[in-house]
Amino acid sequence: MEQSLPNSGKIIFLIGMPGVGKTTGGNKMAIRHGLSFVDLDTMIEQGEGKTIAELFEQDGESGFRKLERSYLEDIIKVTTTDTIIACGGGTPCFYDNMQVMKDAGTVIYLQADIPYLLNSLIETTAARPLLNNLDDLAAYLAHTLQQRKAIYEQAHHILRIEDISLATFDEIILSCINRH
Repeated sequence: MEQSLPNSGKIIFLIGMPGVGKTTGGNKMAIRHGLSFVDLDTMIEQGEGKTIAELFEQDGESGFRKLERSYLEDIIKVTTTDTIIACGGGTPCFYDNMQVMKDAGTVIYLQADIPYLLNSLIETTAARPLLNNLDDLAAYLAHTLQQRKAIYEQAHHILRIEDISLATFDEIILSCINRH
């Protein structure tokens, strides 16, 4: 289903595993290039007045994913300026979210190996409901990545985060906002 986006800005969706740097990197790139920035999880938390962890506890993952889909559709409809959107790690993996994002803009998969993700997540697992209280975070991440990999790889661009330079990331962001 194709989205109708009159007068809309170009949208760049950042996807990838938790801890890969979608929020941090996306915000830096947005500032660097004078773009708007939206973190989908933060938007949901602000809109619902609850943390993602509270929403998971209250409605379970399926309830959260329905809410996430609604917010994704809303942000696409109201975006009027060039915007980078950092999506939750699971966002592209539910419903037809990946196709919706691809139809609405450019999807960039930030790819990282498990040791990189573990290092990034050491301090933040308590705030991430799917990662909280796991006995073996590395095994969980490897299993989850294996499940999501085929969907993530449907992105328009794949950037291996350990190998990417700031200049390469800049080039891709600029090509996304300057096309057409």
